[in-house]
Amino acid sequence: MAKKLENMTQDERIAYWAAQREKERIQRRDRIAKLSLDQRVAVIKVYQLVDEILDTAMYPDLGGIKAVTAYDLQELADAKDRLRHEFNFDVREHG
Repeated sequence: MAKKLENMTQDERIAYWAAQREKERIQRRDRIAKLSLDQRVAVIKVYQLVDEILDTAMYPDLGGIKAVTAYDLQELADAKDRLRHEFNFDVREHG
């Protein structure tokens, strides 16, 4: 029988949560591996664009929100449309 979390030592809790994080990381890796190549590319592209645009927008030393260009936003809109297509997203249907 597994030891209850509240009865574990600090080192045991640290090891337990490290194992939980690793298990979840493997599950996420397996789920993304099940996506089609086009779906993975769509997800990665949206993530990259959001990351780049937020880096620019949020930090004044990178230019701040005024440095986000219309081109950046168009690229993001295109990536969003591709993501919607790959996963059949329609916000009207999903609330």
